[in-house]
Amino acid sequence: MRQMWKRAVVLTAAFAAAAAGGATAAAGGVTAAAAQRAGPPAGCVAVPGAECGTIRVPLVRAQPELGSTTVAYAMIRHRDGSKRAKGTVTINPGGPGDSAFAYAPMYADKFGALLRDHDLLLIEPRGVGRADPLDCGLTGLPATRDGFVRAVGDCGRALGARGRGYTSAEIADDIDAVRAKLGIDRLDVIGESYGTYLMTVYAQRHPGRVRSVVLSSAYPLAFDMWARPNVRAARRAIELLCARSGGACDGGRVLGDIARLSERLRERPIPYTMEGGERRSLDDTALASIVYAAAGQAPEGIGDVPAMVRTALTGDTTSLVEAARQVAPMSGSSLPRGPGSAPPDEQQFNAAHAAAVMCNDYPTLWNRKAPVPARLRQFEKKRAALPERTYWPFGKRAWTSAINDQGNACIRWPDRTGPAQPTGGPFPDVPVLVVSGDLDPNTPTESGRLAAGQFRRATVVEVSNVGHVAEREPSACVIGVLSGFVRDQKVGDLSCLATIPPVPVHS
Repeated sequence: MRQMWKRAVVLTAAFAAAAAGGATAAAGGVTAAAAQRAGPPAGCVAVPGAECGTIRVPLVRAQPELGSTTVAYAMIRHRDGSKRAKGTVTINPGGPGDSAFAYAPMYADKFGALLRDHDLLLIEPRGVGRADPLDCGLTGLPATRDGFVRAVGDCGRALGARGRGYTSAEIADDIDAVRAKLGIDRLDVIGESYGTYLMTVYAQRHPGRVRSVVLSSAYPLAFDMWARPNVRAARRAIELLCARSGGACDGGRVLGDIARLSERLRERPIPYTMEGGERRSLDDTALASIVYAAAGQAPEGIGDVPAMVRTALTGDTTSLVEAARQVAPMSGSSLPRGPGSAPPDEQQFNAAHAAAVMCNDYPTLWNRKAPVPARLRQFEKKRAALPERTYWPFGKRAWTSAINDQGNACIRWPDRTGPAQPTGGPFPDVPVLVVSGDLDPNTPTESGRLAAGQFRRATVVEVSNVGHVAEREPSACVIGVLSGFVRDQKVGDLSCLATIPPVPVHS
């Protein structure tokens, strides 16, 4: 979820458009081990031995007249040579709008120990990738919040009634349709970021098909669209960073500097120019976006914040402006370029999918059935009633405008009678692990605990010194914790978490 719809991803694989319901096996009659030695199959994910296929599903299962769409999947088989896998893991990397296939090589590598005896099933979200990709003309991140909100509304008008087909519920039912096609009894589901929302919806809709749940960087179905847990987490992240810095910074002083800079930028925004020549303005909303992003996808980035803010207050805004230029546009998650990367023209992220899921599913701060002018009045009246101090060291207007999928992002979405995601259970009584990074303002531990509260047997593990999606930290400690949980259905040894070093503070 929610890192300015995250950073650019290099799509590491694509799939051939197979016939409806068909599958492309690695090699007819060839063992999985032999297929792996032969290298990645043509037209599938860039993982040796993978098997890819597609199914056709209704666009909206309750409205068959709207037609159908294609869902693609990739199966990466277990590697120990045994006849049957001990289980099947399916992972969603988040977004919404991210390509699950893009992560196939990374997941096959990081979860290598688990894949010795477990299969990995990746399902490309409908509308993402080359199977019926969704398009509404939404590209890039508009320069202002109002421009962004209007662009999302335009996207909804372009999609029309078909936009109702892009919900977490329909995607969850797609996952189950693939599961049924492949004859899998139950799944171990792992969600990252928005994937935690999706996998919670899957557990809600198909409880009998879930063996265990891992939610990494989680938030509940009923989350706070005013982003109050996020601003509390941002303050905490600065305080923790400085407390662990060996005296390199003082948390209270840094937060005070941010407050002074935010007020200054509110009164006197800094003009700057993007690489392509577009003129923009760095105001207090942009500052909130920069700090929010700093500990999100790249936890080490938060170490730049104290010096960046301090030097900006002295008049040197070079680092601040460069950070504004780097604030992620509407694009996919960060994924390093490396061997096996697909051509750059492959779709990496689908902004139309992201907008539709967000505007169909997430809670609203206005009456969905009201016309847009009434919604605008409702939103502003509610925001005016919020205490300004809640959002210190940022202003409430700045913070509630800084996060793409919260606040008023969907206020101009035209569908007044479309689907709404239920937030209640019942949820399956299965083992659940929730993992949160303690430097993450995107999906903070506070939200993770609420996500855990949706399940009866949930354990929350907070990981120190990491930000968004903790298992991407380089030591592989967190990956080991997740893998052990899936294998043993319980939380194992956590001692390695203490070895993850503090984020360095740069002067």
